[in-house]
Amino acid sequence: NEYKSYLSAKMTSVEELKFVDNFWGSEFNSTTGFDRLTQRMKQGKQSLTDCTEFIKKRSQIEQKYGRELMQLANSVLAKDELGTMHSTLEILQKETMEIGKSALQCSALLNNKIVEDLNEFKDKQRDERKQRDEAMKKTITNKKRFYEQMIRCKGAYERACGEVDKSSDMLQQNMGQPAKRLDELKARMKNARLAAENADKKYIESVTLLERARQAWESDYAAYCQKMQDLERQRLIRMRNMLWMYSNICSQCLVDMDDRYEQVRKSLEHCSVAHDINLFIKEKMTGKSRPGEIKYINYYNASVNLPDNIKKLSNSKAPSAVSDYERVVALYEYSAQSPQELDLAQGDLLVVIRKLDEVWYYGRHKNDKCGVFPASYVKVLPM
Repeated sequence: NEYKSYLSAKMTSVEELKFVDNFWGSEFNSTTGFDRLTQRMKQGKQSLTDCTEFIKKRSQIEQKYGRELMQLANSVLAKDELGTMHSTLEILQKETMEIGKSALQCSALLNNKIVEDLNEFKDKQRDERKQRDEAMKKTITNKKRFYEQMIRCKGAYERACGEVDKSSDMLQQNMGQPAKRLDELKARMKNARLAAENADKKYIESVTLLERARQAWESDYAAYCQKMQDLERQRLIRMRNMLWMYSNICSQCLVDMDDRYEQVRKSLEHCSVAHDINLFIKEKMTGKSRPGEIKYINYYNASVNLPDNIKKLSNSKAPSAVSDYERVVALYEYSAQSPQELDLAQGDLLVVIRKLDEVWYYGRHKNDKCGVFPASYVKVLPM
């Protein structure tokens, strides 16, 4: 109630003009003001419909979002995790479930407290407006009918007066005529005057009836304007209240969600990377002994073993996989990626001792250093 009073006070802080003072027209049978008000009422109805549909769709979105979050929360997440991260992932699943429930609750509140209320309010306004519109249309039709009747009576009255003037003129023009002719003209003028008197009475009566119809229309239309303004005010207040409630519901939903995320953040504060790594090592370790070095064994001479560290080759021609030891020249610069590889500069000359595969050669550099180098970086020199 305090909230509604606050809204009413805010809305009445600006002076409200009146429909009843601003929707008339000087043309007697004009319905421009009435048409403008009925159009506004239809627009207000459509606005209510659009607003209701908007909140309804938002409710459906929250419902779908909530259900999908709850389904997500039931998925396997922390099956193979260890330590503090395992705990955090469990909390994440739990809070995701609660966020999904919060979204479903938000959806239910939007639908039950706002959508249903707006639909009921819209139907109520429609019934009241329809009843007033029909009554006002009857009053307008009645005024128009009396106006048309008055126009007919006025026309008849004016024609009768014209006939009197015409008869009087003929009598004046024929004063020298025989008595019989004068009697005929006098009788004609008398009948014209009687007809004019009757037409005058009907005309006066039609004007009187029209005025009564106009006063009734004016009174009814003034009441109609007031009622339409009341309905418009009620609609705007109701829409404002419902949109305020909509904002509060959605805002509270977000606050609840943030509280859930805060639980995840607190859990992350206690998540220790070192603890989890150490726990994994303690539970899953396979040993501390490393595999030993594998020696190079020459295919043709098993006695020639080339370890990974730098070793000078003999100057003698030992049998090898490459006949007469091919000589190659470096086409590009190459930086060794390990101790077993050779650095190359463009133009360096090397001796290929063995082609390990299509990608790597093993050979001796001009400085007698042996190692591996990429085959695509060198070109074989002619013998």
